[in-house]
Amino acid sequence: MNRQRVISALILTTAFSVLFLITLPCMNGVATSAPPDAGNQAESIKALQVAIDAQAQQLKELQKQVADLQARMSQTQTPRIIAAGTATITLPRIQDNKQKIRVKLPADIAARLGTNCIVQLTNRCPTGGSFFVPYWKPATDGFDILVADPSMTSGTYIINDKEPYYIDWLVIQK
Repeated sequence: MNRQRVISALILTTAFSVLFLITLPCMNGVATSAPPDAGNQAESIKALQVAIDAQAQQLKELQKQVADLQARMSQTQTPRIIAAGTATITLPRIQDNKQKIRVKLPADIAARLGTNCIVQLTNRCPTGGSFFVPYWKPATDGFDILVADPSMTSGTYIINDKEPYYIDWLVIQK
């Protein structure tokens, strides 16, 4: 929305500057019915030509700026999600906060993890049992998803259900 306002402001500024430069020669003096002398007329024409050339140069510069802004705007509208999926983890009966699953990615995406790309994890709320927090860390061929129960202070405990645990993931370009 802000980009559209910037472009609209540039267009309006250009239009007003063109109108101002067109009316500028008329503001030099009051029009009279007497014919102007040839010397003043030549100087006026020369001054008008210089003003028109300056305006044409300014218009070209503004057109370049508008084209640059439009190119930037089209780049920001490209999708930034470059990979997505769902990981399914079947947790063991004894939970020790060490369970993980590897998500494999193409080499070019895996190389950018942590620098140019990040992973967003969203776990689906289970219908029963415990609730875990997913974490990720980069790996050579993708990333690992680790699930942990932050309320577990130490040791291990037993989970009552063996339902699969779903974690939706997105790889997002920064």
